[in-house]
Amino acid sequence: MSDPAGTLNIQLERTSRGLTCRIASTRPVTAADRFAGRAPAATAALLPLLYSICAKAQAFACVASLEGACGLLPAPAVVARRQRMVSVETIREHLWRILLDWPRLLGEAPDRATMAKILSLVKDLFRLSDPEGDLFRPGASSAALDRRGAARVLADLDDLLARQVFGAHPARWLDEVHDGGGFDRWLETVDTCAARLLRGLIDADEAALGQADVTGLPELRDADLIALIDAPEGADFLARPTWEGGARETSPFTRRAGCGLIRDLTDRHGRGLLSRLAAQLLEVALLLAEARRELATETPEPILPPAPMMAAAGIGIGRADAARGLLVHLARVERERVTSYRILAPTEWNFHPRGILALSLAALPDAADDVLRRQAELLIMATDPCVAFALALSGPRA
Repeated sequence: MSDPAGTLNIQLERTSRGLTCRIASTRPVTAADRFAGRAPAATAALLPLLYSICAKAQAFACVASLEGACGLLPAPAVVARRQRMVSVETIREHLWRILLDWPRLLGEAPDRATMAKILSLVKDLFRLSDPEGDLFRPGASSAALDRRGAARVLADLDDLLARQVFGAHPARWLDEVHDGGGFDRWLETVDTCAARLLRGLIDADEAALGQADVTGLPELRDADLIALIDAPEGADFLARPTWEGGARETSPFTRRAGCGLIRDLTDRHGRGLLSRLAAQLLEVALLLAEARRELATETPEPILPPAPMMAAAGIGIGRADAARGLLVHLARVERERVTSYRILAPTEWNFHPRGILALSLAALPDAADDVLRRQAELLIMATDPCVAFALALSGPRA
């Protein structure tokens, strides 16, 4: 089977009216229809292998949609453990950017050694959370969890991030950097790559770059999503989704916009580059603290027998807060076979031709090619497409 990811072609053009941005996608948004005819269990096993970026989030949304379509009600402990694996995956995805891409934007070498250790720790957490490898199977039960082992791995991850990213243990960082004042003090006293990059944006007067007025995606009802995705023109919606006539944003920034730190940074610098990168950093600390807290307090849940869902027979919808935004899967199942399968990814919201990235890039001030390209790449990285992209500049500088 071919790679389902596709690519994004981003064209930034100088015109007499300023910069314009065009985004063309080759992403095959209906490729998940290849699962038609498969059994739900086979679909759940195969899909994360094909959609390998954020595979745990894909698996989470997949199994939720299939369980809904089959009338299976998973035990709360199963759902909680699945969600924790998605959170750990999100931590890994953000750190990939922070440790490998952020240094490059400072002209520094990527911190591959630290990232390799993180990948190993995350792999250990996945193994401990799903020792039999069947947690994302429809109707899975919850095996015993090695809490001490998982706690040790999380503590090792905590120590590593304290040295290489935050300059303090993430829980302490959250206590001290909970608002704009704490953020300023952190920038003044810590010299990790993350702090240097964010401090450099302020010093270079680039913190507010790419401000654009795109409203965050609201909490949509299942019925509304099903109607949009399952409509005759559903393929067009999957490729260029809108809500109430406008493009929307779903991202770490929209998830964390209500946090005190992000509110303060947005008040000071707008919805631009600094606020978006800080939201990714904040989410790493928040999710790590949440994982440690849940591991310390969680008690075994009784495994309940499956019960029919109160949704339309044969149709199920699954959602996951993936690293880059809301991921939605929609499955139809008849006679124990998938008859249709659709995926709505955050990339299609955020890289919509009239979406947050297109407007952010068009809002950049004109500059020499090297400066403009660097600033555009910063904004693309902050929006994070999760697929390959090509950036082209055209038009003479005025």
